[in-house]
Amino acid sequence: MTQEQPIEVIVAAFPTEQGAKEALHDLDEAKKQGIIGIKDAAVLSRDQEQKLHISESADKGFGRGAVIGGVAGAAVGILAGPIGWATLGGAAVGGLAAKLRDGGFPDERLRQMGEGVRPGSSALVAVIEHVWLKDVERMLQEKGADLATEAVSKDIAAQLDEQATREQEKQVSQEMQGGNEMPASGDQMPGQQGQQGGPPPGTPAI
Repeated sequence: MTQEQPIEVIVAAFPTEQGAKEALHDLDEAKKQGIIGIKDAAVLSRDQEQKLHISESADKGFGRGAVIGGVAGAAVGILAGPIGWATLGGAAVGGLAAKLRDGGFPDERLRQMGEGVRPGSSALVAVIEHVWLKDVERMLQEKGADLATEAVSKDIAAQLDEQATREQEKQVSQEMQGGNEMPASGDQMPGQQGQQGGPPPGTPAI
């Protein structure tokens, strides 16, 4: 029986703030043309004010503030480190990173690359099937990226995606609950004295 191929995580570091975004755009175009396949992708950058920013592949379809896919989110969590989690999804990103490490993922190289994301630089995380590994690595190397590639078993990848989906559903539920607040107890309800169309104060009851 043929052994199941793992999922590959590629991290590409760029010396410019826009480098990773431009590379992601090129990968998206290659995917649309059928040249390569990408399961998920995210960009991590740090601006001149030391603030971390994360953006996801434009065609993911997640709403505002949504977590990215499980494997990419976990890799971003390792890159950002605990200090960066607050701006990248907090406990959700940290939990994904911890689960990936617990699955035996060697995170030292990614942590080193994360520390190297200085103001004005950026990093791209791409999650791909093993069959596309060489093609994607070649494209990123041609753009001058510093690369690190690690494999994740499909079992661990599936668990990470399930965890990310639960976090997404939880967030959507919380946002919906926040928009359906009940009136305060002191608010007047229909039929109470003084509502529009009722008898003016002092009018005798009939």
